[in-house]
Amino acid sequence: MDTVELLTKFADPGAMKALTTTQRVVAGLITTALGMGITFISLIILQFIIGIMAKLTAEKAVKRQQAKPLVAAEEKVAAADNLLQDEEIVAAISTALALQLKTSVSNIVIRNIEKVEASSTAWHKAGLAEHMNNSL
Repeated sequence: MDTVELLTKFADPGAMKALTTTQRVVAGLITTALGMGITFISLIILQFIIGIMAKLTAEKAVKRQQAKPLVAAEEKVAAADNLLQDEEIVAAISTALALQLKTSVSNIVIRNIEKVEASSTAWHKAGLAEHMNNSL
């Protein structure tokens, strides 16, 4: 019995009972090999497509980098905005401290603000977010 006939019988549940155990195992292995082969070929094609798209987007990135000198003036404006945002952050922190300590803002002196990197994992953050959403 050739492979095509075996796979045709393997597809029919009624005819599959008539097959011997060896024929069932061979048909199962052939089906598995075909499925894995098709998947492997599809992944290789997908890899080539992604490679081509990466090359196309890399050319666009080079063109964008050539337009960067115009952005230098905008960065100076952004730096001034960051300074304004820093002052707003200091004002917000001092107001929150004044409310918590039940004192005036003029009695609080903030000398240095350092950003502390979060040492919690992504799972911990997701759990906190879920807990906060459920408590609302």
